[in-house]
Amino acid sequence: MKKLITTALLTALCTISASALATPIAMTGAFASSDMANNNYSAVFSGKSFLPADYTVNSLTFSFSFRDDGTDMFTTSAPVSTGSNMTGWMPHTSISYARYLTNYATVERTGQQESAALSIGGVALGTGSTSLLESSTTASSPLQVKYEGMGCSYYQCYDFYTKSWTDTTTVTRDYTGAFTISGIISNQSIIDELLRSDQLTVNLQVAGDLILTNSQLLLDYTKVVASAEVPEPSSILLALAGLAGLGAVRRRSKRVAA
Repeated sequence: MKKLITTALLTALCTISASALATPIAMTGAFASSDMANNNYSAVFSGKSFLPADYTVNSLTFSFSFRDDGTDMFTTSAPVSTGSNMTGWMPHTSISYARYLTNYATVERTGQQESAALSIGGVALGTGSTSLLESSTTASSPLQVKYEGMGCSYYQCYDFYTKSWTDTTTVTRDYTGAFTISGIISNQSIIDELLRSDQLTVNLQVAGDLILTNSQLLLDYTKVVASAEVPEPSSILLALAGLAGLGAVRRRSKRVAA
């Protein structure tokens, strides 16, 4: 009886079709240079040759990382007046008075934002760009002194002066840092192209100066394992019914013998 049960279980296990998830394949390919500036770049990646004989492709995962190269060009605006402030007359020396005039101005210094757009086979997959970093500094121009004339009161005459300067605030808007364009490719036309030609052409449209620090395409697939023929459900039911009948006969024989 035990032998019959063991045989039935082995038969049932062999009827299950098998498949196994495998470690994703890193597709091979590289761009001619990691230094990229205001241009379109392309590279061919392949990886189908690493697949087993029987497989199903689940997805393609991509990850392309960039960072600013730190050599940005800036455009600087002309100073723009933003107001002024002047004090009243104040004693300057024993024979003079002075007033102080502060002028205010702003200068904008702006860098170029770097960006990259990724596409494969003409299908746009994502974009990325450097981040804005804003800072400001203020500097004063040399002091200018203007003689305004003399004024007398009772027995004393005084000289009058206006002292002025300009405080210029420079606002710098720089784009810097790193970014990554990543995701999962679900477009079936891209997967079909890979399976047909064993290669994918990756395109990068770059604005500004960037350094490509990482480029990766991972092919996720399932390995299909050959399995024994699956019997008809009715055959399995008949076998189980036969085993049940044999068990009942054996129990009846034991009772008669007792």
